[in-house]
Amino acid sequence: RFNTGDLLVVLAVVLYAGYTVGLRRRPESTALGLFTVLAASAFLASLPMVAVEAWLGEFQAPSLQGWVVIALVALLPSFLAQVLFIKGVEIIGPGRAGIFVNLVPVFAAMIAVAYLGEDFHLHHGLALALVLGGIWLAERGVGDSTSTQRGR
Repeated sequence: RFNTGDLLVVLAVVLYAGYTVGLRRRPESTALGLFTVLAASAFLASLPMVAVEAWLGEFQAPSLQGWVVIALVALLPSFLAQVLFIKGVEIIGPGRAGIFVNLVPVFAAMIAVAYLGEDFHLHHGLALALVLGGIWLAERGVGDSTSTQRGR
């Protein structure tokens, strides 16, 4: 049975797929220029929600530690990851670049183990093998003409 969150995830996946395919048809610009436009648009879209929170008296400004976390999240996973993804789509096409998005949870797990002291269990290893195996299978056929055409 679907709930609202499930439907929002499906919507997000569809929109992200459209975004990825649309990257090939974007106006001539650099990856940084495109990211700047997207980030500014997201910022402006969030302002009405901030205004509603302020009007309801529920707005809470971040602490100094909160601002540091926001800055780190904005610079590393948000900025750097998106600029590199945009560049990757330019180089290898949306079909092939989309395959590598599956590495996001792999890297998240590796960072959690390395920096947060999380335990690495058998199910993590199995998931890692499945993701890497899936990417390997998807990339194996890149040399033939049918998969190259599909990937670009």
